[in-house]
Amino acid sequence: MSLPEWVAKHREPKTEIKCIKGIYYKYSVSYKYNPFKKRTDKISGILLGKITENGFIPSDKNSLRDISLKTNISIKSAGLSAMFFELLKNEFSEFKKFFSPEIAEVLFAFSMVRWAYNAPIKRTPYYFNHDFCSEYFSVQSISEKTISDTLRRVGENRESVVKWKKSLLQETNKIKSEYIMMDSTHVSSLSGLLNMNSIGYNPKKNFDAQIRLMYVFSSELYRPIYYRAINGNITDVKSMKLCVEEMKLQHVIYIGDKGFYSKENINMMENEDLQYIIPLYRNNSLIDFKPLIGENYKKKLGCFLYQKRIIWHYQYEKENKKIITFLDEKLRTKEESDYLDRIEKNIENYSKEKFIERLDKFGTLTMVYKTTDNKTPEEIYKAYKRRNEVEVAFDAYKNFLQADKMYMQNKYVMEGWLTANFIAMIAYYKLLKKLQEENLNNKYAPKDIIEISKSINKCKINGVWHTTEVTKKINDLFIKLNIDYLKLLQS
Repeated sequence: MSLPEWVAKHREPKTEIKCIKGIYYKYSVSYKYNPFKKRTDKISGILLGKITENGFIPSDKNSLRDISLKTNISIKSAGLSAMFFELLKNEFSEFKKFFSPEIAEVLFAFSMVRWAYNAPIKRTPYYFNHDFCSEYFSVQSISEKTISDTLRRVGENRESVVKWKKSLLQETNKIKSEYIMMDSTHVSSLSGLLNMNSIGYNPKKNFDAQIRLMYVFSSELYRPIYYRAINGNITDVKSMKLCVEEMKLQHVIYIGDKGFYSKENINMMENEDLQYIIPLYRNNSLIDFKPLIGENYKKKLGCFLYQKRIIWHYQYEKENKKIITFLDEKLRTKEESDYLDRIEKNIENYSKEKFIERLDKFGTLTMVYKTTDNKTPEEIYKAYKRRNEVEVAFDAYKNFLQADKMYMQNKYVMEGWLTANFIAMIAYYKLLKKLQEENLNNKYAPKDIIEISKSINKCKINGVWHTTEVTKKINDLFIKLNIDYLKLLQS
């Protein structure tokens, strides 16, 4: 296309000019080799501005993209990064032993932005440059490219990431603790370039191409200590042994959900010598409900107290499998009442006959299990309940972070992105634990504390940064959570 001279003089390398409805616009362009076409493709980029006979007019949106790098910002968020790095001071310090300080700063800053704003890579530079950590980090401004390059470098060096995870356990003397291995969560990804996202089953019946994630949680620390990305069509059992081997953990017990049980899965776990606790659906033929029949059946059962509720139990073996059935009478009463209520409302498939058939099953929970340390029924029950606690918090975290979808086009950037989310998850669980320890979890959620922290700022007055005023209520709250943000902001 022939351009007027007054337009052509604005043509520069890595740009292109388009005429749209008689108006000339300048766009950025990049070039990438296409191995399938065996040629270099031109990729149109962002709008840079409009060209008129009076000259070039920059795009307002493009000017805003990096305004934070060009202006002298005199008020910055400070409470957020102070709290984040206080929660993760050990993790941050250890990470710098395996990666450069610059990589550690960019990765943890990206994690903080994900944690606080649920922001993608493209919006992270704005939040970082408006946070006070940009004043004391060696990296004082970042771009999309800086973040992507950092994620890629972290993702390429998984061995160092694993060493970092191990160092955290050794630092807290929890290497011999007991760990819960969770069946993997699922992250949807439609990228055609990752080579590991595949269509596979997940409990939500979502059959989009996906990555699967295996997590290991520490029972004592009450937070995740390990994750691993798995091809979307690989079953959990095939990956469990490798996860345990990679972290060199000794006391790992897999606790599944009711949909996990199958003879094939149990046989595979037995062959891999893995410990497990797997709940069964009540219609499973392995379950023996006969001990619950009769007037004085409780005389033959064991019992213990759990959260002020009596839990009855009995153990048996069937088909060479150890099985234990629990009965919670409070739960039984609730389930009976709910069922009768459905009968009264004439809900389909609910009848008095079926109610009588299920009388001995209401309020029961049955598990097939294998443990090497001869756990008592009470210990087995509590281990399963811990899984539920972790799962509830994990679901809340995923919903809060919206980490069930990703748009990465490079598998190494994806691995780095998962590491950043893992760091954010540790911060989430640490904050949740602080709330629980101070009995504040009924009043505040982690998200509430994060939002409150955003109200604490630093303001530059006469060239000197000062912490802005906060209410006594906020100050008392952070002191109660043992987060001394004032001390952090003065350091």
